[in-house]
Amino acid sequence: MQIKIKDNIKQFSKGLTKFEKKQIPFATAQGINSTLFGLKKEMSKQTEKKLDRPTPATKNGFFIKRANKKTQMGFLAIKDFVAEYLKYQIDGGTRSGSKKIPVPYTKNIKLNKYGNIIGKRRGLIKNPSKQFIATIGGVTGVFEKYGTGAADYYGSQQSKLLIAFKDSVTYNKKPFDFYTIGRSYINNTYNRNLDKAFRKAMRTAK
Repeated sequence: MQIKIKDNIKQFSKGLTKFEKKQIPFATAQGINSTLFGLKKEMSKQTEKKLDRPTPATKNGFFIKRANKKTQMGFLAIKDFVAEYLKYQIDGGTRSGSKKIPVPYTKNIKLNKYGNIIGKRRGLIKNPSKQFIATIGGVTGVFEKYGTGAADYYGSQQSKLLIAFKDSVTYNKKPFDFYTIGRSYINNTYNRNLDKAFRKAMRTAK
């Protein structure tokens, strides 16, 4: 997923002298790059506004391909490993895979400050003496025994669901409108950045 900035400079060039026109490729590249770096910061801010407790990896999950005088084009994109999960917050859709997807039952399990399962990479069972994987009431997942009657291993009255295992998860909401955020920011800043870059190019031109 990426947002490109490629400018057609014809309108800006009208009325300029030959000398001034020579500065346009440099100014255009600088204007594009200034806009992209600003957009990267804006995307990071918007993840905090639109998403529930995004991780540092998510907030910093954007990178820039700079424009230069020859290409006159640059883009901001999402890092591949971030795009794998962020795309569902952007486009919605159904997530599935060869493995079951662990979905926390938030009423019964404590999550980390980013809203994720704590220590998921080290395994979903944190207390083997109380926690177990089973199918209870048609739900397969990680359960935890509790109360004085907890010896009944599969008794639904003595166990609570912590994490359900699902074949797929559907995302109907699309809270992070990546493309609208990008277009809005570019429309509001690019012309100003181009003008600033052009005036700087004229001051430093020899």
